Amino acid sequence: MTMKLKLCSALIGILLSVFSHNTQAHLMAPNKGTLNFDQSGGYLVLSLPVSTLMGFDKDKDKILTIQEIKSQQKEMIEYVTESLYLKSEEQTTFLSGTMLAPQKNHDVNNSQIEHIVIIGKFLLPLRDVMSIHVSLLNSLKPNEKLTITMTEKGTNSKQIFSLKSTYTTYALGE
Repeated sequence: MTMKLKLCSALIGILLSVFSHNTQAHLMAPNKGTLNFDQSGGYLVLSLPVSTLMGFDKDKDKILTIQEIKSQQKEMIEYVTESLYLKSEEQTTFLSGTMLAPQKNHDVNNSQIEHIVIIGKFLLPLRDVMSIHVSLLNSLKPNEKLTITMTEKGTNSKQIFSLKSTYTTYALGE
């Protein structure tokens, strides 16, 4: 229980710093991600272009605002949760404890959101036969890709892979 409390406290701290007006750095580089496994599951952090969630642009002005995100946060989290999952031979595990952290443009005259950082955990430890499934990359430009670095606690293994298309499946451990 204390590990969950520590994780929650850390994530809340990160989100508070992200939403503060003095923050001038990205939580994570755009179009990057990490997936870090330990015995309890996999911790995921992804930085996706705001266009990934443009379906939530209420006024259809092609700008997703903080107000639009706050008013639809529950629906956005449900969409993200349904769009990211791990699959092993025995089960499918969706992202849990999902949080969204909008990243504003750091230009002094521009407060538009550039990226959305997604934070969550898969409650499934790494298995020999496992794949990640992602279906929210529909807004990536032709040459864009999402690069994820995967690690496993207690090992020196590090795997880097890229996801490029609308619906992507990648077998972990390949």
